[in-house]
Amino acid sequence: MQSLLRFNQLRNNIWSSCPSRLLMQHAGLPSGKNVDPRSYEKRHFTTRVQETDSLHGAGPGSCISGIQPFRFQQTSEHDQSATVLIFDTETTGYFHKNNRIVEFALRDLSGGKNSTFETLINPERDVPKFLSAVNNITTGLVCRPDVPRFRDVLPLLLAYVRSRQTPGKPVIWVAHNAKTFDAPFLAQEFDRCSAQMPEDWLFVDSLRLARKLPKLPKSDENIHLLNLEALSKRYGISVEKPAHRAMQDVTMLCQVFQRIAFDLKLTYEGLVNEATKASDFSKVPK
Repeated sequence: MQSLLRFNQLRNNIWSSCPSRLLMQHAGLPSGKNVDPRSYEKRHFTTRVQETDSLHGAGPGSCISGIQPFRFQQTSEHDQSATVLIFDTETTGYFHKNNRIVEFALRDLSGGKNSTFETLINPERDVPKFLSAVNNITTGLVCRPDVPRFRDVLPLLLAYVRSRQTPGKPVIWVAHNAKTFDAPFLAQEFDRCSAQMPEDWLFVDSLRLARKLPKLPKSDENIHLLNLEALSKRYGISVEKPAHRAMQDVTMLCQVFQRIAFDLKLTYEGLVNEATKASDFSKVPK
């Protein structure tokens, strides 16, 4: 059975197991900057995690079709998989320098309880109507006092990712067009908070991986395209409508990425070689 944890419940659970001093160090926040969870007590935010027993559980409502816990091809029986997070952002525009994130979602491909994290984000500016027409995220939906700003979400996101991280392994973030869109947007939001993304975060662009797939006969005018919808069609994956909301796109990419990884016979080392370091996106000095 699925349950949704409100922002305040999630905050309390995370802070009880991860001291704020540790969060500040992990975030790269200045030691003098106080990240106090009590400052959020009177605000009821919409950030949530989705709690499921597994990604392919037998219980009603727990099955997410086509998504299985992901494991790299191992070169040794003692190898332990790194954490792979599929993520997506919705924004106020196409270029990160002048725009903000309005929705963020991720799914941990290892599955298990609390394997997703999603939230609307208050951009503190209007959302253009032409984008609202695509994703149904309007200014009135996100520019409200109960929708957290990114600086409100930041310490929870860091603690959540740390709770999912395999000890001694980096966190591998995967998004479609990550290198030129999602990762720069995420890095910019960290920069606005004067925070560094953790050094052990690596970003992989699934669009670049898709370009390495074998070419298909152009029997269909769109089958050779490499956007998520076209790749879903290539692999026979049903597309949930409406698309262009963060969690729907994450769910779609989870399935597409696993098929791409299988077709390219990706190993852990191979994926790391495709990755870009978090520091390559950040402008905050170390």
